[in-house]
Amino acid sequence: MASTSVPDVLVNLAAQLRLRPGLVGVAVHLLDFAGALEPETVRFTRVTMAGAAFLGWGAGPDSLRTIEPLRLAGFVSVTLPGGDNEHAAAALARGGVLLTEIAQQLRDDPAVGGALGTLAPPYRWRPPLMDRQDWRLGAAERDGAGLVAVQVDFSVAWQATS
Repeated sequence: MASTSVPDVLVNLAAQLRLRPGLVGVAVHLLDFAGALEPETVRFTRVTMAGAAFLGWGAGPDSLRTIEPLRLAGFVSVTLPGGDNEHAAAALARGGVLLTEIAQQLRDDPAVGGALGTLAPPYRWRPPLMDRQDWRLGAAERDGAGLVAVQVDFSVAWQATS
């Protein structure tokens, strides 16, 4: 049975991301604090765990066939001063850098500092996969100055296999 803990996955991944050189100065939050305005952020919005192996119930080894992916959802956001295509391109590029850092951290430590528990043999975790990215670009004005903003919602899944 897996000993995965959602709090440990979130806390460990946030701590690991704060140490990445490419994310220096980026606010990494465990929660989506509504209204917080920071130039660059990583926020987690949802973790989904399901299936008998996670929930600790089932009818023995055959119940492990119900293992569903562990899924982590969140978003990165970048807000830059400016209001033209050049600034929008810079915000898009920086959003890509933030996503790349998250993906690289998951490649570097797919078990998220031991938070992703082991499964009963013959099952094991596949490497995590960033399986969704939804990019949104917007423009606004604050105190008479133009702003461009990029938000990229992402989803990462860990799938069990035998």
